[in-house]
Amino acid sequence: MDSINLKIIDSLSFYKRCIKQGCTEDEFRYALMKPVETMWKYLNAPLQATIPGGYDVVMASEMLGIWTPRKSVDLIEPHITNLEATGIFSKASDVIREGVQRFAAIGYQIPLTEIVLNILLGDSENGILMASQGYSGFAGIPGYIVLLVVPNAFNQTRLESALAHEFNHNVRFSYQPFHHGDITVEEYLVIEGLAEVFAEELFGIEKRGPWVQDYDQEEMAYTIEVMKDGRSAKGFDQVSAYMYGDEVAREQGYHPVGLSRNAGYTIGYHLVKAYLRNTGHTIEQATLTPSEVIVKESKLFE
Repeated sequence: MDSINLKIIDSLSFYKRCIKQGCTEDEFRYALMKPVETMWKYLNAPLQATIPGGYDVVMASEMLGIWTPRKSVDLIEPHITNLEATGIFSKASDVIREGVQRFAAIGYQIPLTEIVLNILLGDSENGILMASQGYSGFAGIPGYIVLLVVPNAFNQTRLESALAHEFNHNVRFSYQPFHHGDITVEEYLVIEGLAEVFAEELFGIEKRGPWVQDYDQEEMAYTIEVMKDGRSAKGFDQVSAYMYGDEVAREQGYHPVGLSRNAGYTIGYHLVKAYLRNTGHTIEQATLTPSEVIVKESKLFE
């Protein structure tokens, strides 16, 4: 199809209402989470817990670093104006439109009629979120994109790039579905590398996310060797240790594997870059290429 309808949840009005008159967990649940309920169902997070205090979208949101009314509105009040000032709510349609056109140009019609975009304020007390310069996203379920941000000088100019990154995930998973608990380190390297290179091609290297680190030659060679040995590991705990590095692994109770922060994102980025150099393919063509082909033709692990 030539276009995809972008539905943007009006989170700004919800946050402004919270500041003016307060808000409850249920209001958060139904104003901001209900529109993406299908996404949460895929992640086994019910809209409402079956027992008081049980696992639901509010608890899941907290775990992802999203602000919820369980915390003080003082945490978000300084950030509402800054989020609005980024212009991401008005710029988002252009990002999606350009992404759709780039894939249409290689003959791929993305099998989606609508993308629901939820732009949410992050929890500034979440250490993992703040370690990634206060912004992150999720787009593992085609048709749904979540951006979360604690606006600051670094990320306020990078939200369009972050949206392009997440859009690429939606396209990739429309081609090759994402199996959260059964994904290998190797597959995750490719997924994140594709998304960041795609965003970079749209918005330039200066808008690249902080999850791609600048390694010297020695650290790059060491990290590639660790990834080479562990790339068949499965399970989100093991994958997280390789993708996010030892610091986050310890914070999350996972077994560290001897890597710097965001090592997997860095190696994934360079892996995809190597694949594009070696093959002459575009990032759009690469997005529709099996992971094992990208890894083999990148020659990164040889």
